[in-house]
Amino acid sequence: MDKKRLWLISTAVLSATLIFVGYVIKTPYKQQIPSQQGITNTVSVAGEWKSLTAPDTLSINIQISELGKTTKEAQDKANTKITKIKEVLKEFNIPKQNIQTTNVNVYTEYDRSNNTRKLLWYRSQQDLNIKVQWEWFAEKWWDIMNKISEIGEINVNNVNFIVDDKSKSMEEAREKAFNDAKAKAEQLAKLGWLNLGKPTMITEQEIQYYYDRPMYAKEMAMDAGAGNAMNEASLSPGQLELTARVNIVYELK
Repeated sequence: MDKKRLWLISTAVLSATLIFVGYVIKTPYKQQIPSQQGITNTVSVAGEWKSLTAPDTLSINIQISELGKTTKEAQDKANTKITKIKEVLKEFNIPKQNIQTTNVNVYTEYDRSNNTRKLLWYRSQQDLNIKVQWEWFAEKWWDIMNKISEIGEINVNNVNFIVDDKSKSMEEAREKAFNDAKAKAEQLAKLGWLNLGKPTMITEQEIQYYYDRPMYAKEMAMDAGAGNAMNEASLSPGQLELTARVNIVYELK
């Protein structure tokens, strides 16, 4: 075989190889273009809705603390007061499911004076959370608290207005937040001379309630004989702020 013919065959083989390699490299690149273009043809928006809602429940946390020479004596004293409190709540038709024990604690107290450690007492503490769900809770709770105060030496730790039944307000908040996001997406699509397609992804952030803690005219323990002193405190339910947020990704056409 002469050199000229060998050169022609080598050139043909090299050309065919380069064409094949180019096709292999180029083909996946072409296939990637539509998928990449599809990813970019979306718009991501966030929707938010804030509203004020009236609380439907008053949450009251009270604490009982009793001393005894033994653990049993301290616990018995605390349990006796708990029983009396539940009897008062029963008089006001507060259901059992609205009364919850949130903390039980028994510990020792020592006299540490004069570099000594002498056992003095055993203390039993119990916390109760009470939910009052009547329409007149803002006023009626004084009657409940004054009645409990007759038992003596009971502390009010915390009083909050809450929304106990959130289902209706949450549904409305989601809908308003969704519509807010959709309006933003439609505006962005219009500005880009595009049409808004279907949502491809929807995520919801946690719906939040912001509670304002009621303020007392003064801090006080509910001691027997306090009488109408509880009426010196002022309490107003007001309104609670609800915030709902959603994130939505829309197709653009």
